[in-house]
Amino acid sequence: METGSQDWLKRAREGDAEAFAQSFEALRPLVYAVAARLAGPDDAEDVTMETFLRAWQGVRHFDGRASLKSWLYRIAHNCAIDFIRRRQRRREVPPETDAEGRELIEAMPDKCAAHPASRMEGAETRNLVERALRQLPDEHRVTLMLRYSDGLSYGEIAAATGVPIGTVMSRLFNGKRKMMGIWRSMDEGRRPDEES
Repeated sequence: METGSQDWLKRAREGDAEAFAQSFEALRPLVYAVAARLAGPDDAEDVTMETFLRAWQGVRHFDGRASLKSWLYRIAHNCAIDFIRRRQRRREVPPETDAEGRELIEAMPDKCAAHPASRMEGAETRNLVERALRQLPDEHRVTLMLRYSDGLSYGEIAAATGVPIGTVMSRLFNGKRKMMGIWRSMDEGRRPDEES
């Protein structure tokens, strides 16, 4: 358990919401990042709030064997998956358009923003990586993101996803292999045919 966490944990278990909020606020950016990756940036705030609500409801059962960060990642992962399932069941109109298919003002480009050409190369690479990641099975995508974007150790990933460390290692290995295959096929699709 993290240094100094005994006191906040004891107080939070006794119902001290302030102790809980102070302890968890430091991890809010990490929870938000997981939520944004899994559920998308539009719904990340809702997933983050649901994560903290569930953590507050379950803090009495948190025994400290896993790190606070791993415990929250696990809750955030579950909340995001639940949110995605609810969203798929609702099958709502996409947020960029209204019921008649007209573009909403929020989706219009910002005239004050930097010109897209100045960020094109980095944005294109990020877009390709995100497209490749979306083609991976959920368990591989999540494991790769937790390892390489969030910097979690194998043990932390295991605690966050609820699988053994061996499974984490296997998912990382297979995820990287699949990612390279997807990346190669995307790269070949972008190159002009040199033989014609």
